[in-house]
Amino acid sequence: MPKSVLMNQPGSDRDSKPYSCLTCRQRKVKCDRRTPCSNCAKAEKHCSFIPPVRGKRKRTKPPREGLRAKLKRYEELLKSYGANVEPSEDFDDSDSETASQPDAEMDEDTEPRSKSRTDPFGLEETKPKLITKEGTSRYFDSALWSNLGDEFQHPEVEGLGELIDESNANESGLFFEPEHNSRFENLASLRPSFQILPKLREIYVDRVDPLMKILHLPTFWAALINGLRHPQDLSKSLEAAIFAFCLATVSTLKEAECQNIFGVQKSGMYSRYRLATRQALVNAGFLSTSNPMTLRAYAMFMMGVRNSYRCDTQFILSGVAIRLARKMGLHRDGTSLGLSPFETEMRRRLWWHLVHMDFRTADLLGTRPSLDLSCGDTKLPLNVNDEDLHPDMVDPPPERNGITSIVLCLLRCEIIETLRKFSTTRPGDVRWEVLYSTDVTIAKKDSIISQIEDHLEAKYLRYCDLSNSLHTFVSIIIRSSICKMKLFAHNPRQFANSPVKVPQSERNIVFTNATKLLEYITLIQGGFHGLDKYMWQIGTSYLWRTMLYVLIEARHLKTGPEVDRSWQLIGVVFSQYPQVFEESTGIVYTALGMWTLEVWDDYVAASKAEGLPEPSTPEYINLIRRCRRPAIEALSKTKDLAADSGPVSRNSFGYNKIQSQICEGNLPDFEAFESYDFPNLLSFEMDPNEWVQWEQLVADEGGFGQVDSM
Repeated sequence: MPKSVLMNQPGSDRDSKPYSCLTCRQRKVKCDRRTPCSNCAKAEKHCSFIPPVRGKRKRTKPPREGLRAKLKRYEELLKSYGANVEPSEDFDDSDSETASQPDAEMDEDTEPRSKSRTDPFGLEETKPKLITKEGTSRYFDSALWSNLGDEFQHPEVEGLGELIDESNANESGLFFEPEHNSRFENLASLRPSFQILPKLREIYVDRVDPLMKILHLPTFWAALINGLRHPQDLSKSLEAAIFAFCLATVSTLKEAECQNIFGVQKSGMYSRYRLATRQALVNAGFLSTSNPMTLRAYAMFMMGVRNSYRCDTQFILSGVAIRLARKMGLHRDGTSLGLSPFETEMRRRLWWHLVHMDFRTADLLGTRPSLDLSCGDTKLPLNVNDEDLHPDMVDPPPERNGITSIVLCLLRCEIIETLRKFSTTRPGDVRWEVLYSTDVTIAKKDSIISQIEDHLEAKYLRYCDLSNSLHTFVSIIIRSSICKMKLFAHNPRQFANSPVKVPQSERNIVFTNATKLLEYITLIQGGFHGLDKYMWQIGTSYLWRTMLYVLIEARHLKTGPEVDRSWQLIGVVFSQYPQVFEESTGIVYTALGMWTLEVWDDYVAASKAEGLPEPSTPEYINLIRRCRRPAIEALSKTKDLAADSGPVSRNSFGYNKIQSQICEGNLPDFEAFESYDFPNLLSFEMDPNEWVQWEQLVADEGGFGQVDSM
């Protein structure tokens, strides 16, 4: 038999295939792998041997964060920023251990990161980095830059500690509005002399330092003296701080004091140091600075111009300061950045001072403070004096019990932290207005206020020595803050346009605390125990808001010992603020005068109706009648009478030995009156928008950033 025939016969080993035929594989039967196989020959089917294709083996991958788990994590992060996120009712985390294909591909080589509840802003997961060089600091929490080695740094870091170039100075100059002769060619001639420095330091320590504890006076003073003695070694940042120090000090002086120290009027000396400080800040490149000393100079500058810059400008200034502070990493506590105890403490002081500045200017303008304020972990400063701190210290000093030089700054922090407890829906919304919220019950509000009152009593008030002016001022600030919290928590505006009648118990709380607030401000303004030295930083916005509450509640009570006392107190307040009469163009002052006359007339009518002796008219009421009513009557007749009106006779009244020349023929600005319809007091109980409009008018009155101390 031919060899070719033998090779084609079934059973030949040469004809055997290494794999089964396609039909046997499909039928899942054993194939003898002949050509054709016995199964296909028996079934008379075509037998074809097609090599099998093996599927790719899937790589075993670690479990990834599922879509729902990731969504839940994002929702929690949004809630931490104050977003109102509705929870999913049909949430099922059964797939939380399995990543979707796109997620697995995008995150194939990285481990899933879980966000701790104690670190809702992810401050720790990026391994932040603080780079310091020649007294400057630059903070990075970006994963890209913070994870680079020291040999690879952000481009800006290369310029840390170097001189400010011309382009940088020009950028800073754009921030300030131009003024006539606003640039000094030689700032050296404006530096304070060694003869007046001791007096300036004494005034700063007594009037400024307790209100803004951002300088460590022993080290700052040593650097100041050395810089003035060796001007060639004086850095631009220290020069800016020296001029800002002088500006803040001059801001507190009375006219006679300024004449005695400098031999010139206060307005001239104030303008000189304000412009010099601005120029020094521009020279130091403050708008892009990474130097904490420059930021301190900028903070002192803001304090010095609060009575000459508008609130809107102050709000922008504080926003810039907060961003500069974040760039330096001040929102991160120094212990987490590996800094020394001294530097950690000084950074805390500066950060919380800027936080308070931003908080109060935002509150005055009726807006929320910067969201940056809630995105940090900086601890509160320690209750210690400057002599307890030293740059070479290894361990932080133990805190003192009682009143220290930083106590006012700590009180502000305590109040801000308390207001956070009332902000339930938006943790970053820290304002006094959060006390209006109905999300927290009145009982809960009273409980929180009672707790902070007991806390402040035990921590500070029990140590107050009323023979010390600072201790007295601390006592008044604490009690005023508690009264203000109660006033806002029980504010009658919550019942405006509501069918629910305001309970008399609520009205009594409002009237009592509003009256106390007026008493406290008269103590400070009247110079009790020398407290008038702190008035340079206390504005009038909350005073006129409080006055409105007193008038509204006095109108409801009509008569009684409490009402009699309130009329005496109103007279004292007006006597201590003669601008109520002098600045007759002010809408706020005009409205207060009209409402005061309105309530007084009701008081007299109610006394007659009850058979009581008719109250004798105080002199300040007569002055309001002469100063306000002619203007309003003229307004109702014709706007053109302003140009034809003759001068109103001068008069004066005597409360606390204050004699004021008022009403010098100036009628109110009729154009301004058109935007405000001077509602009666009843409208405040009917329309909540009246409160909003009134607070806006109070904020805009004068337009200056006299931010209240509380």
